Amino acid sequence: MSQIDQTFQVPPLPQVQRNKVPADERRRRGGRWFHFPALIYMIVLTQIPFLLVVWFSLHAWNLLVPSEGFPLVGLSNYSTEFFHDPNFWPIMGNTLELVAGAIILALITGTIFALLLNRPLWGRSVLRAVATIPFLATPSVMVLIWKNLFLSSSSGLVNWGFQLVGLPAVSWFSTIPLQSIIFIVAWEWTPFVMLVILAGLQAIPGEILEAARVDGASVFTLFWRVVFPLLRKAYEIALLFGTIFIFQTFAEIYVTTAGGPGLATNTLPYYTYRTALSSFQIGQAATLGVIGVIVAIFAARGMLQLITERS
Repeated sequence: MSQIDQTFQVPPLPQVQRNKVPADERRRRGGRWFHFPALIYMIVLTQIPFLLVVWFSLHAWNLLVPSEGFPLVGLSNYSTEFFHDPNFWPIMGNTLELVAGAIILALITGTIFALLLNRPLWGRSVLRAVATIPFLATPSVMVLIWKNLFLSSSSGLVNWGFQLVGLPAVSWFSTIPLQSIIFIVAWEWTPFVMLVILAGLQAIPGEILEAARVDGASVFTLFWRVVFPLLRKAYEIALLFGTIFIFQTFAEIYVTTAGGPGLATNTLPYYTYRTALSSFQIGQAATLGVIGVIVAIFAARGMLQLITERS
C-alpha cells in the first residue's frame, strides 16, 4: 500500500455497544402478560355484571307490566329512592345500625375470647377449634338454631331460663327484632375477630409485657397502654372485613323475620331483594344495588385510608 493510501485511509467506525437487558428484567417484562387471563376473567365475572346493573338502573322495568317495555328514565330511579321513597332512609338507618352494632359487639367479645385463649390453658387448641364453629358453619343453619332452639318465644332455652328465675318470656323477634339479629350476626363474626386478635397477641414480644409488669402496670393499664396500641393493625383488619361482609347480611334476616315486623329489620341488601323478587321492579332494585355497592366502596376506602394514614 502506498504512502498516499495510508494517509487517506478512513479509520473503521466504532461499533455501537447495545445495552443488553438483564435477564431478570426480561423475565419481569415477559411476566406482565401472564396476569391478563386472570384480569380478563375478573372483568368478565365482576365488572360486566355490575355495568349491566348500572344500565338496568337507568331504565324503568317492571316485570309485572310488560306492556310498559324498557324505557330509559335516566337518574329518575335514584331521585325516587333518595327523595320520594319513604322507606329508603329508615332502611338505610337499619343497615347502619346493624353494621355498627354487630361489629362493635363482635370486637368486644372477640377481644375477650382472644385474651382468654391466649393464656396457657389445658386443651387450648381444642377450645380454639370449637370457638371457630359459628364462623365456619352455614349462616342459615346457625340462624335456625338460634331461632328455634334458643330464642323461640314458646320453647326457647333462653325463655326457659327466664322462667326458672321468675322473669317473663320475651318474644325476641317481635319486640326487639333488629337487636336480636344484631346479636346473632355478632355471634357469627366473633370467631373471626377472635382469630385476628389472637394472631396479633401472639406477635407481641413477651419482653415488652414482662417489662410493663415489672414497672408495676395493672392488668387494665397493661392492656390499654401496651397491648391495645400493638393490636391496632389487627383491629383495623377486623373492622375492615367485618364492615364489608356484615353490610351484606341477608340469610339472618330472611330466616328469622323476613324483614318484619313492618320495616323494622329491612336492610339495604334485603330491601333490594324484596324490590326485585317480590315487587318485580327490576329498575328500582338495580338502583338499590348500585347504591349498596357505592356505600360499601366508600366504607372500604375509608377503612383503607385510615389504615394507610396510621401506618
